Amino acid sequence: MYKTLKWTRVTLSLLIFVLVTLNFLYFSNGWSNVFPQILKLQFVPSLLGLFTGSALFFLILTVLTLLFGRVYCSTLCPAGTFQDIVSRTAFIFKSKKARRYKYSSGHGILRYSILAVVMLPLIGGITLPLALLDPYSSWGRVSSQIIGKTEQLINNILSSYFPETIFVRSYFHFALAAFLLATLFLIALIVFSALRGRLYCNTICPVGSILGGISKYAVFKPAINENCNQCMLCVTKCKSQCIDIKNKKIDISRCVACLDCMQGCKKGAISYEFSYKSKKPENVTDQQGRRRALIALGLLGGAIAARAAKIGPLASSKSEKKAIAPPGAQSIENLKAHCTTCHACISACPNSIIKPATLEYGLEGLMMPVLDYKNQFCAYECNKCSQVCPNGALIPLKIEEKKLSQIGKAKFTLRDCIVYKDGTDCGACDEHCPTNAITMIPYRDTGLYIPKLDRDVCIGCGACEYICPAEPVKAMIVYGNETHSVAKEAPKEEKQDIKVDEFGF
Repeated sequence: MYKTLKWTRVTLSLLIFVLVTLNFLYFSNGWSNVFPQILKLQFVPSLLGLFTGSALFFLILTVLTLLFGRVYCSTLCPAGTFQDIVSRTAFIFKSKKARRYKYSSGHGILRYSILAVVMLPLIGGITLPLALLDPYSSWGRVSSQIIGKTEQLINNILSSYFPETIFVRSYFHFALAAFLLATLFLIALIVFSALRGRLYCNTICPVGSILGGISKYAVFKPAINENCNQCMLCVTKCKSQCIDIKNKKIDISRCVACLDCMQGCKKGAISYEFSYKSKKPENVTDQQGRRRALIALGLLGGAIAARAAKIGPLASSKSEKKAIAPPGAQSIENLKAHCTTCHACISACPNSIIKPATLEYGLEGLMMPVLDYKNQFCAYECNKCSQVCPNGALIPLKIEEKKLSQIGKAKFTLRDCIVYKDGTDCGACDEHCPTNAITMIPYRDTGLYIPKLDRDVCIGCGACEYICPAEPVKAMIVYGNETHSVAKEAPKEEKQDIKVDEFGF
């Protein structure tokens, strides 16, 4: 039975790994992303989306853990599956002796210290420390910044050989900080898993520590029975190094429910058992584990309570005037409170105008999505970024809602307009404004026309800024709204979304 369960788990974990990764790749965006709902089955997005979206996903993950332990870590977490792939690959190149895992007492103090460093700021309304260590968000950055960029490189190489069928895709944004962080995480994951299996999950990963605390109270737990002859086979297969065969104990908080030990045992001496059928006196190790579990659950409960009470951030940096949060963010404050910088929205944007922030939102907004209109603008009839966000950082918008979502307002500066500077006709901004916020009016007695901007109708899409030919400073510049609002509808008939040509005329 356990052999069948193990291979079912492996198949399911690989499928989820592929589907999650595909959501961050450009070629799959033509399918309106690949099952974006699967991103909400990740633990941290379900936690942060608890009060802005649906509690269903958090409830599912919590119930699974209370039933069978850390099933999330072995089956649903893409970083966990990647570790298994790496450790299995490393297994091929190791000596027979090096392939065997040994029991380790773990690094409890380090593990729960890291958890506290991550969760205490979250209770205070700051998500950045959690975002840096969340396995899903970290894998999202790996998929977006490394795998995605590699995909673009291959695409552009192929386009030189097949120009009529494969088109070049420009590299609009290269965020050095995000790329370096993704690379560092990937290297750490490979080294940890190649040498020590799931050491990363049981030392650094905050999700592993939280779920480890919950799994201490699981209904069904792996246990060693009287059939055990201490052959050590289960120990050598345990990638979490949590089986103490000498004392016939399993550290449930570190067990990732991979089923390797159960499949490998020839005597049927290790299996899932109902954990409440008998009460045994706790030894010192059990008491320490229970205290640590309570710490993990206390930190989790504190974060949920803080979210429910809508406690604002204890400290916040001031955002730049040009900082424009994506549609659906509602406000920069909401974005900071819920975004884990997974970069799903960055990967989903067909115009590639969303980039990882540096200091546009301040230090605590590092790598969160911010709009940049240098190479394109926000398409009038596109809402993809709000549809893929699993955290509640971007609330899903219908197309009609998106069309009136005022994420910023343009500002017109006459002295920078080429009509004023060069005495020539233009009107590019009026031609490409999708909301009719810009109209052309006579300019003095010159026979020329200059733009007139209605900022109440403007939605801050950036079409005018992008297309404005003025140099070195654009005459139309969009400034972000700290809190998004609803724009007024234009009095004239609404323009259709149009494709901007190369020159904008």
